[in-house]
Amino acid sequence: MVPFRIKKKLGQHFLNDKETLERISVICKIKKKSVIEIGPGKGSLTRHILKKNPLKLILIEKDLSLRPYLSKIKKDFPNLIEIIFADALDLKLNKIIPNKILLIANLPYNIATTLIVNWLRYIQSFESIVVMVQKEVAERLTAKVSSKFYSRLSVLVQVHANVKKILDIDPSKFNPQPKVDSTVIQLIPKKTINFDYEKLDQILKICFAQRRKMLKNNLKNINVLIGKFCEENKINLNLRPQDIEPKNYLKMSEFSSD
Repeated sequence: MVPFRIKKKLGQHFLNDKETLERISVICKIKKKSVIEIGPGKGSLTRHILKKNPLKLILIEKDLSLRPYLSKIKKDFPNLIEIIFADALDLKLNKIIPNKILLIANLPYNIATTLIVNWLRYIQSFESIVVMVQKEVAERLTAKVSSKFYSRLSVLVQVHANVKKILDIDPSKFNPQPKVDSTVIQLIPKKTINFDYEKLDQILKICFAQRRKMLKNNLKNINVLIGKFCEENKINLNLRPQDIEPKNYLKMSEFSSD
């Protein structure tokens, strides 16, 4: 087997700590479930997943030089594992996976947010999402109203799913060591999601573009009538964007100028 070289441009940091890998695999409750793992690398977490008896395991890996490592694992589980070599950014997972699948991912820090936002568009295709991200991203995903990390991303994620932090992971657990801490989070899709994603996102982008301004000033960039709509729905326009609850942003997305 040709020696593997870490590719910094792909943001590769492989989690090697066996105790942490086992904790993640236990948290996921894998037994008899279809699982998709994004970014399996050399297969360290993959092996722990397989010990938990999944119904099916789909591996998605961008780096073709990792083929020998993953093919070796597949050889032991030929009917259980499917390997797809592709960039996760280019895939619409709901088109290639069974419904209600469990998604597990160790994401490169530079694309984690983009991938998570992409998955929100079809989040009910998943039973749950367990993902490892940079700690700061995790803080934004789980942030409460009026906290410094509460943002557009916080609202987008929290209207789609119940989000909780599972565990923090020290850089020393990886090879090579990243310069930041990592956190594993879990997203469990909400049962009912009935709103216009694009309209909600438009409102969030405009509001959070100027965090220090009061809502009434930011909303002028959308439509002057939305202010009256907010007042009718008891949304305080004198608050700043970070002080508005997700449910009120959802209510604002119902506004129509027609």
